[in-house]
Amino acid sequence: MQVLEFPSVAVIAGENAVAVTQLPPIWQDIAQGAANTGLCNPQIYVEMAQLFLYKLEQGDVDLFNERPELTHLKPSFCQLFGQLARETLEFYGHDFLTHNYPNCAEILRDLESKGSDYADEIKVAKIGLELFDEFGYELPASFYHVHLAPIYRDHVFEERALRFDKRDIEHKRSWDAILHACKVFAMQMKVQSIASKYGFTYQHGCGCNSHLSAIDLSHGKFEYELSPEKRDRWIRSFIWTAWYEYAFFPIVPNTSYLV
Repeated sequence: MQVLEFPSVAVIAGENAVAVTQLPPIWQDIAQGAANTGLCNPQIYVEMAQLFLYKLEQGDVDLFNERPELTHLKPSFCQLFGQLARETLEFYGHDFLTHNYPNCAEILRDLESKGSDYADEIKVAKIGLELFDEFGYELPASFYHVHLAPIYRDHVFEERALRFDKRDIEHKRSWDAILHACKVFAMQMKVQSIASKYGFTYQHGCGCNSHLSAIDLSHGKFEYELSPEKRDRWIRSFIWTAWYEYAFFPIVPNTSYLV
């Protein structure tokens, strides 16, 4: 990768990035402190957005960096993925706004008031509350919504095919991105360790029949803590992965054969 020196190109950690003024308006607001987020260090998130947009708008990916015979395809790639990158940043910029987060404590109180018939739903709400206590506003609102999703089904163990169930169609892209971001294994381990305390585990099949954060029974619990030295890195990796999973979602081949 060649580092460029133009007014429209920033350099972050030795890599080319778009200027803040080229980001979607919501990210410019975040950069200026004009957006109501709970981010402790918004600059890190803004810099990630600058890098992300540059890489997809300019085709700064391994496909072209390592395979020069495909250079003629780069303009088409940039046109398509530049648009998908902007859609991604637009969504997540708003997903970090505090009013989009669920009130986990309020959800828990409401379920507890309904009595013992909602014992499983109460457990899910407690998982959501612990996740928020752990990560707060460092992770986007959709992270919490997808892990609370089983509360709002016919029963918490109900499975719904991600791409084909119309009841959750409006969430499929953002929820799928969050669940796929759990390939950052330290984050997955933390989610599962909290869920295991309540006898549950979260399942996601990563295919066309992928369940929207389906819950299954867990037959044991374990403790896992994120290393303080690596915590910030894991969170950045998780967010970066969620972003490219969100961008790539519309082009992933899908088939009802797997459902």
